[in-house]
Amino acid sequence: MNWNFKPHGLAGRRTRLLASGLCFGSMTAAAAPVAMHFVTKQFPPYVYADSNGQAVGPMVELLFVACAKVSLECSVSVMPWRRAYRMAKIGEADGIFPIVDSPDGRAEYDLSPDVVRGRYVLLGRSCDRGCDEQLDGTSRTVAAFGPSEASRTLQRMVAAMPGAMAQIEPDHQTVVRKLEAGRYGNNGLALVNDAVARWQMSDAGKWRLHEVAVVRAFSYTYAFVRRPGSEGQGQRLSAAINEFCRNGKTAQIFKPYKLLATGCQPAGEPRFPSPSNPMRSSYEILR
Repeated sequence: MNWNFKPHGLAGRRTRLLASGLCFGSMTAAAAPVAMHFVTKQFPPYVYADSNGQAVGPMVELLFVACAKVSLECSVSVMPWRRAYRMAKIGEADGIFPIVDSPDGRAEYDLSPDVVRGRYVLLGRSCDRGCDEQLDGTSRTVAAFGPSEASRTLQRMVAAMPGAMAQIEPDHQTVVRKLEAGRYGNNGLALVNDAVARWQMSDAGKWRLHEVAVVRAFSYTYAFVRRPGSEGQGQRLSAAINEFCRNGKTAQIFKPYKLLATGCQPAGEPRFPSPSNPMRSSYEILR
């Protein structure tokens, strides 16, 4: 039996036109660039919105050059952190940054290689003398912004400090501003990223806060929202980011902002969870 059926006449023309249309549509879809939308927060010097509302900063620059290298069409929106966090949680964004490389971060997202270092420090209000003595008592408010790795770190600290109360604010800027204004009391403290706090206070032309203790060092990364079929996009971006680390471009991007790039992941090595930085108890930190 011959199965080589070729339609003739009007039906045949319609079939050929339909096939041509399907073929053209498939070619158009294949040619369209893959788009990824990232959300972030106002968090200078790492990332911030310029006067036109466009996302800028070294983490934006690194992301865009990595996207260009692997032919991804990437966009970034700067918004309040809680909104950005919610969008990532419900899948309305493809990625979110900066995210601390931590067990909690790896549980929620697929992470890129680490790109830049940071520190959490405890800040108090400056004074001529006796600043450190404010830590002798444990009845105090300690603030951080959240939800974030900073707020999770704060909760673990406060659990080991009887009498201390955690105050979670919507953004980093609010924490620094309230601490500087004395809104957390005379012995109030804030757990903050020191680079962001210094950028904020230098922008105001003053620095009236005192670094009481370094709590922990960590690294920031880009987080990719997990959804079926999207794994390859994150892997391609991660490979480009790691290549830029090895050839020195990452360090070059962060240097003007006085930020230190992280060490590079070995070429070809998969992104496995790394041990989290061990955090000493609050009492040991504050001694």
